[in-house]
Amino acid sequence: MNARKTTTLILSATLALAGGAARADGTDIQYVSTSGIMVTTSGTPDGYLTGAMQLLTSQGVSFEAYCVELTQGHAPTAAGFQTYTQGSFTSSQASLLQGLYSSSYASVSTDEQKAAFQTAIWEIMEEPAGSTLNVNTGNFQFYYLSPTSTPAQDSAFASLANGYLQAATSYGGPALFQVNKLVNATYQDFVTVTAVPEPAPYAMLLAGLTAVGFIARRRSR
Repeated sequence: MNARKTTTLILSATLALAGGAARADGTDIQYVSTSGIMVTTSGTPDGYLTGAMQLLTSQGVSFEAYCVELTQGHAPTAAGFQTYTQGSFTSSQASLLQGLYSSSYASVSTDEQKAAFQTAIWEIMEEPAGSTLNVNTGNFQFYYLSPTSTPAQDSAFASLANGYLQAATSYGGPALFQVNKLVNATYQDFVTVTAVPEPAPYAMLLAGLTAVGFIARRRSR
């Protein structure tokens, strides 16, 4: 995913969530589709179309989200809009999700990459804090892509997901995103992100506003 596409997507998410965070009764969201591939895991033993979900707010703003709850399915499109409220992650989950998004999100573009990114998120959510993150071991495990996939294909997919997890664990750079959790009592919960503004543009904006204020004061004398 190129930088321009990523920025557009994040801005869409920002617009979608801005109103919801201020409403005590939550934000109304409808599931539209999933961009991904079929994946079978310990949390989805019957196989599941795994990847990035496209969602729509009742204000008509579309945005992308990933699942953070395996015990419930997403609302079908026919179910219409469902109300979601703001939730929170544990400190460990928030830190790892921040590392995952900051290190890898901008490079996720193909359906396979989106599915592996989703699988990495499930691993973060399902394993106890402090665990070694690996989709081949632990409470949550990746099994195979499909009954007809080859061992080589399954191994390559697991390596892709584990690569995202390794990058998340080792990430030590700045927080590039604000991680948000959307919660619904009936359907699966989502994680979305909004971009953290870069310091330089805001510093330039502040300098510009200061200059305008200085000029205005001089003119008023």
